[in-house]
Amino acid sequence: MTGIIKKKLKDYKFARWGVLALTSFAMITNYYFYDALAPLTDFLRINLGFSSGDYGFLMSVYSIPNVFLAMAIIGGVILDRLGIRLTGFSFIFLMAIGGAITAYGASDTFLDGGFGYAFMDSFLTNFSPALKMMCLGFFIFGLGAETSIIVLSKVVIKWFKGKELALALGLNLAVGRLGTALALMFSPRLVYPEWTNAIWFGVLLLWIGLLAFLVYMVIDYKIDRQEKIDIKDPEDEFKWSDITDIITNRSFIFITLLCVTFYSAVFPFIKFAPDLLMNKFSMPRQLAGDVSSYLMYGTILLTPLFGWICDYRGKSATLMYLGSALLIIAHLMFAVTYIEPRIPIILLGIAFSLVPAAMWPAVVKIVRESKIGTAYGVMYFAQNIGLWAFPLIIGILIDSSNPHYRTSIDANQFKTVQEQNMAFTGEYLDRKDNPYASKEANIIAVIYEDEIGGRIIWRENHKVTTCESGEFEINIGEGENFERIDFTKITDEVDFQAKVKLFKNDDKVNIYDGEFHYKKETLEFISETDVKIDEVLSQNNYGIITIYDPINEKLVWKEEIMFYIDNKSNFTIPLGLGTIRHAESIYFGMHTKEYEAEIIKPLNYTNPMLVFALLGVFGLVFAFLLKREDKTSGYGLELPNKTK
Repeated sequence: MTGIIKKKLKDYKFARWGVLALTSFAMITNYYFYDALAPLTDFLRINLGFSSGDYGFLMSVYSIPNVFLAMAIIGGVILDRLGIRLTGFSFIFLMAIGGAITAYGASDTFLDGGFGYAFMDSFLTNFSPALKMMCLGFFIFGLGAETSIIVLSKVVIKWFKGKELALALGLNLAVGRLGTALALMFSPRLVYPEWTNAIWFGVLLLWIGLLAFLVYMVIDYKIDRQEKIDIKDPEDEFKWSDITDIITNRSFIFITLLCVTFYSAVFPFIKFAPDLLMNKFSMPRQLAGDVSSYLMYGTILLTPLFGWICDYRGKSATLMYLGSALLIIAHLMFAVTYIEPRIPIILLGIAFSLVPAAMWPAVVKIVRESKIGTAYGVMYFAQNIGLWAFPLIIGILIDSSNPHYRTSIDANQFKTVQEQNMAFTGEYLDRKDNPYASKEANIIAVIYEDEIGGRIIWRENHKVTTCESGEFEINIGEGENFERIDFTKITDEVDFQAKVKLFKNDDKVNIYDGEFHYKKETLEFISETDVKIDEVLSQNNYGIITIYDPINEKLVWKEEIMFYIDNKSNFTIPLGLGTIRHAESIYFGMHTKEYEAEIIKPLNYTNPMLVFALLGVFGLVFAFLLKREDKTSGYGLELPNKTK
């Protein structure tokens, strides 16, 4: 029968949006792992001995294959020539392998002399084996990550061109950034009992993302059978002259420069944002991660909205201009004020929604669809120059701005602290040796078993106010909160047939009050008498365990935990896996045993934030030039994207 047109698979909304869901999940895993280390920078400094410069270098390694090997461009060319399926699978697989190597480099297995340790220790001895192994992994991850983003963007263009393209691209970016938001929220919550759990969780997500793309490949194969494309069409064949044509286009030059400066002021900032909030605003780790994630949640909500505006109302160039201006304001707030940090974070979220939602669909107007892979490749190549350079620059700048932020206490000095009933007096100076006078600060005390950089047995946070000369005083063992305590170091002198109270939900509902048997080998307390309330049997419970010395009637330990009580009232509680609220240092040998320590003071982030603000200024200039060029180019960046 003539006149009947068979609908293609991508004409069905459920198929289009189902494909978007699969590709967006793959994007989530990419973004999650990319930012999983951001809330862990102090763990890298303390547990692995990294400086801020080392951390910045690790982050910059991600972009090395895309800058020095031009993989962003080559990946775009490969995509245009070999297609979505083969290119996507190969590069997402590289992401998963690279993520696993990165996590392995931070693991105890590797640090204890595991596979590859001796080799990594045999060259560039100024850098630790852990840093080199993690850099190798992050290098491989970056090798796959940027090209996979190009692939996933072209998937959306393939299925949504002429339909809800900007909205779909906006959703893809927004949902992908959910990965960053989740990383900023989950990483601080996954550090117990072992901080590397947060990295391994990101690795797991990468492999699940690879499975999601395999499902897409099956669907994509079906649509390609419906749409037979003549790959020999000279209009669609790749030519090296395409790159020349693209990079000589003035509009494309301006939008690419905007891309570089804008993303260089956002992504590297995210890498340091939780650390900034912990240092400048004395936020606890989890809260710092949560507040940093607001930036991404803002993009999740607003990017689709601004994408819709570009589709139906236009004004793409104007939105890019406005987003660049907001970027400058937000970074200046962080640099020179102590304003409530959620305000500049929200402004950054709005900026990070405006520019990408308008910018990426605008490229489709400037460059022909058959060359989109190459064009995006050129943009990602240029963008990665910034993503390579600025984490390194910021890390070095943080180190140079904070020469006095760590105070080492050797064994002899620690004896003095012990004699003073664990009191320590220090001073807080800037890089010009001037005191930070009459300011609030979050001081971290770290106790090591043997030497600086050795095994950590105690870590606690103190909120202090410096005096006019910049001095402060803390009492080790009386911190605001505790992030790590090695329970194996508890003294053998204490009788731990101790009294224990177990509360459900809070300190009001006492469900157990009696003696425990302590198994030092497994760090467990095991009940010897029945619980008081039947309602807690045969289920998981959330509560508080308090351990106290029955002789001195002194609180020894308090911890918020999850625990299970069987139907016979038996339960076992591993200590140190929950949130520690109190630990009495005298019971851990702090007053008598030989230890070493570090007192870590807040980092000053003023200069790094001024660098980010300056990048925003350059971005504003390029956005202005792009808008002016659009008046003569005829690309219609201010016109709606959706065709009738």
